[in-house]
Amino acid sequence: MNRGGAGEESKVTARYPCNRILGSAAVTGADERPFMSPIPPSDMRVVDKEKERIMDPAEIGSLFMVGFSGTSFSAELRDLMDDLNPCGVILFSRNIEHPVQTAELTHALQRHALRKHSQGLFIGVDQEGGRVRRLTDPFRPFPPALSLARTADPEDTVREFARVTSHEIRLAGFNLDFVPVLDVLGQRDNPESSVIGDRSYGFDPHTVSRLGNIVTDVMRAGGVIPCGKHFPGHGGTTVDSHVDLPVDERPVESLEQLDLIPFRSAVANNVEMLMTAHILYRAIDPVYPATLSHKIVTGILRQSMLYNGLVITDDLDMGAVAKRFSTEDCALMAVRAGVDVLLICRSPEKALAARDELVRAVKTREVSESGIQGSLSRIHSLKTAYKGSLKPADPADVRDYFGI
Repeated sequence: MNRGGAGEESKVTARYPCNRILGSAAVTGADERPFMSPIPPSDMRVVDKEKERIMDPAEIGSLFMVGFSGTSFSAELRDLMDDLNPCGVILFSRNIEHPVQTAELTHALQRHALRKHSQGLFIGVDQEGGRVRRLTDPFRPFPPALSLARTADPEDTVREFARVTSHEIRLAGFNLDFVPVLDVLGQRDNPESSVIGDRSYGFDPHTVSRLGNIVTDVMRAGGVIPCGKHFPGHGGTTVDSHVDLPVDERPVESLEQLDLIPFRSAVANNVEMLMTAHILYRAIDPVYPATLSHKIVTGILRQSMLYNGLVITDDLDMGAVAKRFSTEDCALMAVRAGVDVLLICRSPEKALAARDELVRAVKTREVSESGIQGSLSRIHSLKTAYKGSLKPADPADVRDYFGI
């Protein structure tokens, strides 16, 4: 009997259609344990064969990007930066009072990082326009993506959004904006068909691709790192992953013909960073959501689409994953899946616990040290490429620009 020939392969492909996307990189042995299981399947365990070396916790801390409380560079925040050594921070409305205060906060964060570690921080923000806008008046407001896409000249409108936004947020000390949204709406002219709604550029994947690439190009020209999201596509679900786990029941063909098109275009445009979605795509991986799925992150994004940029998780504090796994397990599974940066937006103490778990897992060879070194190399390369943007903001420039 031919146990590995074309006939056997066709049976596997018929049962697990994700293999049509993954090709030779596919994991053909599907794991059908209940989703609640915190233990990844054995095909996700990549173990170092080389001599064990205990990594410095500061190295592993550099895999994290964290949020925090407060509006100033407090002693508590300084201690977190020193203890964890994250590659970056993300700011929310809770951290922002006015432009000068924001510039002073990012200045202090960046100055401390440069003094302590000689390399600056990624300082990120969600400034999409519309309802996702952390920096409010006097920062210039823009309509949501769907409204921009429906203007008489959407390319010019989107270009203006990216130009002004990149300039203003960089003045305030940010070097990373979590845009463009590359999710495609599931139904024509019906934003309510997806929880993403008007954050998307629309139902046509080619329009989403074109406008998304404009945002990427203009952001990078303005010295701001763009981050496309939410891979492999959040447009087909109505459940909010902040609250619970969305499940996308569509066949793989739908993802190939719709959702993946903007991401393929972004990869071809060398987008610097992509964010994963906390969504379970049953047709691809019936057990693990995209953020934790080796089949999706490594199989599709890395091996099939040949993406070499930085991959960051969506917030690991979100209900979609936090209701099912501890933060430590999420971090472990995300790293095994092939993610580079672990985003934890509300709980710095969980980031520290997850860091300690990864240190332990490297020591016991439960995760690949070479894989972590690859992530650290990608982080370092992106910081080097944007070295001119990873420097302290000047509050005086903010005062002059806004006339305050």
